[in-house]
Amino acid sequence: MNKLDIYISKKFLFTLLFALITFTVFFIIIDMVEYLDKFIDQQVPKNIIADYYLYYIPYMVVLIMPIAILLASLFSVGQLARYNELTAMQTSGISLYRIAFPLILIGFIISLAMFYFGEYVVPEAARKKFAIKRQYLDRVPRQITGKQNNISVLQSENERTNIAYFDVETNIAHDVTEQKYASGRLLTRLDAKRMIWRDGKWILQDGISRDFSNNREVVKQFSEKELTNFPFDLADLKKAQKQPDEMNSKELKKFIGQIIHNGADPQKWLVDLNLKYAFPFTNFIIILFGIPLASLQKRSGAALGFGISLAICFIFFGMVKTLQAFGHNGLLNPVVSAWGSNLFFGTIGILLMVKAKK
Repeated sequence: MNKLDIYISKKFLFTLLFALITFTVFFIIIDMVEYLDKFIDQQVPKNIIADYYLYYIPYMVVLIMPIAILLASLFSVGQLARYNELTAMQTSGISLYRIAFPLILIGFIISLAMFYFGEYVVPEAARKKFAIKRQYLDRVPRQITGKQNNISVLQSENERTNIAYFDVETNIAHDVTEQKYASGRLLTRLDAKRMIWRDGKWILQDGISRDFSNNREVVKQFSEKELTNFPFDLADLKKAQKQPDEMNSKELKKFIGQIIHNGADPQKWLVDLNLKYAFPFTNFIIILFGIPLASLQKRSGAALGFGISLAICFIFFGMVKTLQAFGHNGLLNPVVSAWGSNLFFGTIGILLMVKAKK
């Protein structure tokens, strides 16, 4: 990189860092306005509240980064245009493409970094954040725990129920196993393909019961059987179900495999899986979109640049959420649902770059 690249990059990165910190603080304050009274009502310790927002920051960074990048590109390149530095560069024979090169490179690097950040940092932080929310706000009983894609319920020291997958939309639990022990020895085991909530009771469906008492195994099949001594209701299991933000792509793929194996519809989760790949590259797309817009600014001030950033991001995120909802409802292919906004804005960005004054 030559001195010009370093000069442009410094302007961009300084604004990016400032915007990232500002928006993160802003979103934390908004969230605190919504949840702080709930933390106070539940008498949550201050250090737990601090941990909650500390674990929330990685998710916010991923969400806010495209906004910060657009703002940084509009301000850094826009400032070059306002003070005629951009004109001087182009007059000396440097094209807009060459001027934009370091920013496009930075955008691509940030996209890759956000992908790996979303794979290895965000899920772990989200697990800890949701764990605090479930324990202190949702009051999920401590006997209910989640690991990988399973829900484990410890009813007592000698009784445990495992659920492979609970569908919060249909209220059906899949691959349910209940085991009872005595003195470390397995007494009975129930295995059912499904468990449903009916009339305030959990009903096992299409299963097998095994009785290991009297030194022999007695096996019986059943179409329906009530799961007794299960102390948690439908709402408890809904709160305990793991969210997509808590899983990286590998875990989510495994989870989708379980859903398909259980005969449930994986559409919603396929959309979320594709979004894990698509959303990080929003940062690269948004720079392609922002640079030509910024190059057109001559006398526009910071307020206009800020307003343009918010308007574009509002439209972009609105489109992302709309396509995601269409995908969840089966109206769009998961790949189209996840990548559609990137394709649309990327095409517009390329057209703007081509038509911009070189």
